Amino acid sequence: HFVDILCCCAVLIPIVWQINSFETTIDAETERAENNNQQTSSSAISNVESEAPATAQAARTLQKLKQFRSFYLLVLVYIYFTRIAVYLFATCLGYRQTWLRYFVTELGTLVFYAVVGFLFQPVSDNPYLKVDTDATDVEIEFA
Repeated sequence: HFVDILCCCAVLIPIVWQINSFETTIDAETERAENNNQQTSSSAISNVESEAPATAQAARTLQKLKQFRSFYLLVLVYIYFTRIAVYLFATCLGYRQTWLRYFVTELGTLVFYAVVGFLFQPVSDNPYLKVDTDATDVEIEFA
């Protein structure tokens, strides 16, 4: 069981690393937006135009971070449930009830996949599929 838990921790390390990377990106983007607010500008329109991409990018990154955190918590709960809680539950079972250990593990796995599938189901306004559009759109002609 010790090696199993070590392997689970090895899986969780990249997830924590990615969350920290998102947080530093958001902090840098908000600082850049605040610095743009503090600088004096000749016209209000140019000031708004320079802030808009940074704020939209920060909002999109924040939305991804929240979704990634929910996935991280789900994975963490799944690992603790299937590795630790089920193991403790199995120690309390008698010989004739050992099948319940596998049933509870499979039930937890089914619930995990159902929740992840529900949270990450395809939607029409998917933040991961948004394409940045510039002011100058280039038309591509196909022969």
